[in-house]
Amino acid sequence: MISYLLNSILISILFADLLERKFPEQFRTFLTEVTFNAFYLYSKMQIYFMRVNKNFNDFVESNPALLKIKIGLDAIMKPKKGVVTKTEFIKNGEGEDGANCDFSIFSWLSNDKSCVNKKIIYDINEPMTMSECSDIKFMLIELQVREKTYKVDLKTDNYNFYLVGNKFTKQFFIYYLKQYLQINESINDTDIIQLKIIDHDVNIINIEFTDKNDSILLEKIGYKVSDNNK
Repeated sequence: MISYLLNSILISILFADLLERKFPEQFRTFLTEVTFNAFYLYSKMQIYFMRVNKNFNDFVESNPALLKIKIGLDAIMKPKKGVVTKTEFIKNGEGEDGANCDFSIFSWLSNDKSCVNKKIIYDINEPMTMSECSDIKFMLIELQVREKTYKVDLKTDNYNFYLVGNKFTKQFFIYYLKQYLQINESINDTDIIQLKIIDHDVNIINIEFTDKNDSILLEKIGYKVSDNNK
């Protein structure tokens, strides 16, 4: 098998040398065209696979369960590089390149590898650092958009938003509706979104989000409500 391969290579070299001697101009033209077409094909294939890779990564990042698996696999494949992290940039509830995003989400696998922690960052100059978990867990979170009401879970088996410093705004909940509840109908900043929370002490908080900076900020053992309508 090896000798056959070597013979084939030798014959090809000799044949190419013969063509170059007999038809030098035609051979150089042919070689130039082959080289150009090879580089062109390589460039097209590279662009195609980059696009496929980006679409695949976008699909994984929009699915919390798949993102958790990806981060876990990265941690296994690259154990010497420390904690594996992922950064997403969000604009109007959708993925963004980061230039004009509403906020970013910095993700990493929890210490017990049970779920993916997700930190919300509104200042693009803020460093991407991990936060500790908040002791606060709301008993109920509901969003009302137009006539429909949606239940919100800030922590599941796959992800955890209960982190110190996380601020939940209208832009965040638009993102949650689109990416986690897969709401396909149009939702934007002009829609009135009403939030109802029953906290750990059975207090009821109602917020009607406007275009102002209404938000709920998580602390270690508490939370702060910023409601500009009141």
